Amino acid sequence: MTVQDLVAFFEAHVSAEEKRPATVQQYGSFLRRFDRYLQEQHGLSLKPEDIGRIKGLHLSAYLQELAAEDRTVSTRNNYIVILKRFFSCMKGIGMIKKDPSQVLHCVKEKKTPEVLEKQAQKRYTAEEVKALIEAVSGPRPKHNDLRDAAIIALILGSGLRAFEVCALNISQMEGIRQGDLFCLRKGGNWAHVSVADFVAPCIDRYLNGRQDAKPDDPLFLSQKGNRLDRKTLWKSLAAKQQRLNLKTGVHIFRHTLLTAVDQAGGSAMARDVGGHSTVYVTNRYVHTSMEERQQAVSDTPFAETIMASIPQKRAS
Repeated sequence: MTVQDLVAFFEAHVSAEEKRPATVQQYGSFLRRFDRYLQEQHGLSLKPEDIGRIKGLHLSAYLQELAAEDRTVSTRNNYIVILKRFFSCMKGIGMIKKDPSQVLHCVKEKKTPEVLEKQAQKRYTAEEVKALIEAVSGPRPKHNDLRDAAIIALILGSGLRAFEVCALNISQMEGIRQGDLFCLRKGGNWAHVSVADFVAPCIDRYLNGRQDAKPDDPLFLSQKGNRLDRKTLWKSLAAKQQRLNLKTGVHIFRHTLLTAVDQAGGSAMARDVGGHSTVYVTNRYVHTSMEERQQAVSDTPFAETIMASIPQKRAS
């Protein structure tokens, strides 16, 4: 059995847990990079005859190298999760006796002022959303513009991820119109998603040009008439975002929605809208600026009482 065989076995193991193909591919790609690191730095590999010689020291050294490369905390934590899952699997199938990944632990990112401001840039302000919507769905929009405007509205009105949007079919429009969409979500599970009232009219405007669409047809099409994929969606939106000097990406709309929901309805509501299992996960999506935090502490119910207790200066 080669390294490729072992990694392929692990990919099949993860796939059997109904993880998305993109997740399986990510796991495999990382493990192959890790194998190259082991060969270059320690003369080891993930081959069956070598894997039992891998120690926690080697994993810790790799983590230190990632930190030296200035990889983000979230990226390093993601790699830690993959390594822990891989070595746990190897121990479970009897390939190794001890799990060297037990030395690894995910870390919490320190909330320095610089980090907080950087996180605040992961979502749009209301003014930026307004500018983008107006630019995309202007007075004479093309069919792809109507599609992109509909997708922006859908993510801002539901919190769906890019791949979840691309997987939707025409038949699911009824759920969108009713505000209760049943769809495939991250991890391969089907779940109900609440959808805002403003979403359906935006999608219907796009669908006016697709009168012959059948229930099993993709809800959103590429310019060539195929099912829209994440890469094509990203490119289409990025072109429009760049023209307005806005941060590019699709996931930023999900961050924008969950931040707004958190501010309006609290972290528990944002957790449920985001479809997360814990508020801890949701907190990664909630970003506020220094100005908003200052305004929040100034607008508490007791602010007026305290201000009233301060003697006013008499006019001279």
